[in-house]
Amino acid sequence: MLKTGWQKLWYGRTIRTQLLVVIGVINLCALAIAGVVTIYNARHATKVEVSASMELAKQFVEATIRSVEPDGRYGLLSRKVTQLSEQLQLAQLRHVRIYMANAAGGLTPMAATGTVRSGPLEQVGESAPPAWFAALVTPEIETSALNVIQPDPTSGHLMVTERPEQAGKVWTLGTVVIQGAPEDEIAEVWEDVSSLFLLWLLLDAAMLMVLYLLLGRVLDPLAAIARGMSQLEDGQYATRLPRPRLVELGALADRFNFLAEALGRARAENARLYEQLITVQEDERREVASELHDEASPCLFGITANAFSIDQLAGKRNDRRTSEIKGHVSEILKITEHLKAMNRVLLKKLRPIALGKIPIADALTDLTNELAQRFPDVEIDHAIHVEASSYGEKVDLALYRCVQEGVTNAIRHGRAELVQVHLRENAAAVSRDGTPLPATVQLTISDDGRGISADTQVGFGMTVMRERIHALGGNCVIQTAPSQGATLKVIVPREASEKLAQHNNQTEIEMHQ
Repeated sequence: MLKTGWQKLWYGRTIRTQLLVVIGVINLCALAIAGVVTIYNARHATKVEVSASMELAKQFVEATIRSVEPDGRYGLLSRKVTQLSEQLQLAQLRHVRIYMANAAGGLTPMAATGTVRSGPLEQVGESAPPAWFAALVTPEIETSALNVIQPDPTSGHLMVTERPEQAGKVWTLGTVVIQGAPEDEIAEVWEDVSSLFLLWLLLDAAMLMVLYLLLGRVLDPLAAIARGMSQLEDGQYATRLPRPRLVELGALADRFNFLAEALGRARAENARLYEQLITVQEDERREVASELHDEASPCLFGITANAFSIDQLAGKRNDRRTSEIKGHVSEILKITEHLKAMNRVLLKKLRPIALGKIPIADALTDLTNELAQRFPDVEIDHAIHVEASSYGEKVDLALYRCVQEGVTNAIRHGRAELVQVHLRENAAAVSRDGTPLPATVQLTISDDGRGISADTQVGFGMTVMRERIHALGGNCVIQTAPSQGATLKVIVPREASEKLAQHNNQTEIEMHQ
C-alpha cells in the first residue's frame, strides 16, 4: 500500500520534476561522500599536526627545564619552579596546552594554542565549529607529563622524566603537563569546509535553476504533444504541431501530424458515410410512412366501414346467429381501432408530421406527453425554454430523434423512474483562448436509472444519434456512473448548415467509478 502511494506520488510528477529530483539526490549523495572523505582527512591531518606539536612542545619544555640552572648550581625547588613557570608563560605554541603543578597539587595553565590560553573546547570563541563537527574531527588527544623531581632531598636540581597523565591525580609541585589542543586546527578545517559548502550550495542552486529552465525548453514540445493528443481525443483533427529543433522530438511531431491528418481523413469519410446512411434511413422512413398513410390507413378505414355495414345488416335479421355475428363485428372493430392506434404511433416514429408545421417546442412537448402515455409508470418532466420556432429541418429532426432515443433508452435500458428533458438556448460567446463560440441549442436528458457500466457497448441507435449531431457540427456527451443514472447532453449550433459540418467534436462517455 505504501509502495503504491509512493509510486503514485512519483509518477504523478512531470518529467522535469523527476529529472531535477534525481539530479538533486545524486548531488546530495556526492556531498555526503565528499563530507565523509573530508572528515576522515581532516581527522588524520589534525592528529598528525597535534602529534608534531606535542613533540615540539616536549622538546621546548625539556630545554627550558635544563636552562633554569645552566651553571649547575642547585637551589631550592620552589625557586626553580618559579623560574620555570616564568619562562613557560612566554611560550606561544600551536595545538598544545602547557600546565604546571602548583603547591596545592592542581594545574596552572602556562601556555596555550592560538588566542586561547586555557579552558575547554566550548570556550574557543564565536568562530568555533559546532560540537558535532568537532566530535567527528577531533582525534584522540595525547597528554604527557614531564616531572621535575629532586634526586636528593638536600639538592635543588631539576630532573626530567616522562609518564602518562593520570586523571584525578594530585600533582607534585613543578610537574609540567603537556596536552594536545586541536581546537584551532579544527576551527581552520571548519572554516574551510563552511566556505566550500556555501560555494557548493550556491553552485548547486544555480545549476538546478539552469537545468529547470533548460529542461523546460527541451521538454516543452512533449507538453505540446500531450495537448495535441487531448485535442485529437476531443475530435479536433485539424490540430497540427510545430516541428521542434530536437531530432527525436521533431520525429514525434511529424508522426503526430501525420496521425492527425490520417484521422481527419478517416473521420471525414466516416462522417460522409454516416450522412449517407442517415439520409437513406430518413428517406426509407419517409417512404414507409407514406405507404402506411396512403395504403394502410384507407384499408383500415375500409375494414371499419365494412364492419359497420355487417353490423347493420345483422341487425335486420332476427335469427339465432345475429348475436354471434354482432360479437364478431365488435371484435373486428376493436382490432381495427388498435391497428389504427399502432399506425398513428408508427407514423409519428417514422416521420413526425408536426415538424415544420408547429414550433419545435410544441413538437417536443407533444412527444414527451406521448412518451408519458406509453410509459405510465415513469415520470417524464420537461422544461423547454427556446424562443425560435424552428432551427431548420435537420436540427429540428435531430433534436426530436435525440429525445425519442434518449428517453426510450433511459426507460428500457436504464430502468429509470424519473426522466427530465430540458431544452434551452445558449448565446454566442468567446472562449478563454479568444476563440468565438457560436450560439447553440442545448438538450439535456437526465434520469435516475442504474446508469451505464464501463463494459456496455454503444448501440446502433446511440451511434446514429451521435453521427447525426456531429453532422450538424454539434457535440454529444454522455455522463454516467453506476447506480447513479445517466445524463445525455446534446449541443447543436443554432445556425447549423444543411450540408455536412466539420466534425471537430466526438461523443465522450465519462465513466465515474
